[in-house]
Amino acid sequence: MHQSYITTVRGDIPADQLGATLAHEHLYCDISPFSGRPDNRIMDVPLIAAEMAHFLRAGGRSIIEVTPDGIGRNAPRLREISERSGVHIVSGIAFYTEDTYPEWMRTASVDQLADYFVQQIEVGEEGVRAGLIGEIASHNEPKANAAGYRLHEPETRVFLAAAKAQRKTGVAISTHASLGRAGHAQLDVLEKAGADLTRVVIGHCDAHWHEDEQLDLDYYLPILGRGAICEFDMVGWTMLAPDEIRADRIATLCRLGHAHRIMLATDTCRLSQLHQNGGRGYDFIWNFFLPLLRQRGVTDAEIHTMLVDVPRTVLARNL
Repeated sequence: MHQSYITTVRGDIPADQLGATLAHEHLYCDISPFSGRPDNRIMDVPLIAAEMAHFLRAGGRSIIEVTPDGIGRNAPRLREISERSGVHIVSGIAFYTEDTYPEWMRTASVDQLADYFVQQIEVGEEGVRAGLIGEIASHNEPKANAAGYRLHEPETRVFLAAAKAQRKTGVAISTHASLGRAGHAQLDVLEKAGADLTRVVIGHCDAHWHEDEQLDLDYYLPILGRGAICEFDMVGWTMLAPDEIRADRIATLCRLGHAHRIMLATDTCRLSQLHQNGGRGYDFIWNFFLPLLRQRGVTDAEIHTMLVDVPRTVLARNL
């Protein structure tokens, strides 16, 4: 009998202990040198550990933390947050946008990048191993154009390396496919490289929206049809889309039978988003968004699927 496990920052746990999971968050990051926003610097372990108390009270149990190298990723600090708070944290390993690439990897080959991912998954940093590859990014574009989007060459190398490392380790891959709707192009690169698309999560599916729902379904459904997961991870980012629209789109996908390929998160990465600073906190999905889903006919069983079953299935590996 195979035992399924998930690699957290405090070691491996049985997969059934993961519980309700936010699929795409930042607990320790510094995007400020690139965004120009001091608000984008979250590097206070006691502060984030305290924020986790709200998350646990609301019903959360685990967080997939996807801060890449180059914008503050620090796996040992994530272990400290987990130890202080009791929240399970699964740390991703990745590279973000080209302007944030560490110098060494700008000229690294696909094999060298893949070896680095594997090393972080199998050995880790100060004994803290990555539990998935992500969020690997491709660039933003101003208009939603899934059919015309193409990865840049350096981004393609990262995605090819991710596929190669996934084939060796069996971990999931989580992407940044924000403005521009890059998900179809990302899947094309990963599929050609032999990735297991059932363990690929296309991030930021809710960064764009259209009045005509069919235009959004035309983006989501081919992703789901290839076996990958649509991540609605910008809940609360109302400058990009109203949360009511996010709830509408998820409810439609659930009615079409796709709850088992959807994950949810808030992509928290700003100090102003924390309860301590008057923000919404990591518990926002429970406090505000789940009621919107229920109003639209999404069942508690479907919510459990999206928050518990899908993250567990995506992350779990067998001993």
